[in-house]
Amino acid sequence: MNIPKDLSDLLQAMATDFPAMLRGNLVGIYLWGSLTYDAFDQTCSDVDCIGVTRRDLDDREFSGLDEWFKNKGEQNNWVRRIDMRFVIEHEFLDKASRCCGFYHYIGKLVRHGSDGNPIIWMNIARSGITLWGTDSKLISPHVSDQCLNDALLLELHYLEHDLTSNAGDRSEKAFIHNAYAVLTACRILYSAYHRALASKDQAYGWALETVPAMWRTIIQAAKENRLKNTGSTTRQLEQDAIRFLEFVTGEVNRILERSPQA
Repeated sequence: MNIPKDLSDLLQAMATDFPAMLRGNLVGIYLWGSLTYDAFDQTCSDVDCIGVTRRDLDDREFSGLDEWFKNKGEQNNWVRRIDMRFVIEHEFLDKASRCCGFYHYIGKLVRHGSDGNPIIWMNIARSGITLWGTDSKLISPHVSDQCLNDALLLELHYLEHDLTSNAGDRSEKAFIHNAYAVLTACRILYSAYHRALASKDQAYGWALETVPAMWRTIIQAAKENRLKNTGSTTRQLEQDAIRFLEFVTGEVNRILERSPQA
């Protein structure tokens, strides 16, 4: 992959250190997201990873990994872009399963319930990269049409909740999230139409050719703002993101209602 050497070094360290730290428990380490779509942007892309374990992390393993992320964060700036969760084998789509995650916006390892996100596993099955362990195409579960439908609607709900929660916020975080929400909505709409996944750039190009002209300026602004990855949001950006999300939600519901698989 054409990525910075210090990021490559960090991923190699994961592939070397985690099997030793989780001896007997680790099944594999996988990359998904922009790194696997040949769409990684050094300015704004996250480093999306999954660790698969045979059982939930015990306290010793949890503490060791948390310390690893802390120490690496002092040595390698790419830790500030890592979004990595540790999920239990054979429970990938189970929302009752346990999960641990290191998220750059929190800065530490945390325990939480799994969201059972099938979109991640569709990505890993199609183009995921195996850093260590069982091949990505062998580890991924089958995702049914209904499972994908439910996931798309849930993702739209998350976006709506976040945009509503950020209403009135003029911070850099809200600015970045508004752009993220619009482009992610394009990806969700693409998946509803095509029953497949696309990178943000692919979905952006498709949406510009597909959605009514009234939405294209909003989509173009989101792409430009995402590439800036900094700034302060405005009332117009906030309203545009919410309006576009409402449009996409209506379109996705319409597509799924007429789909025989739904």
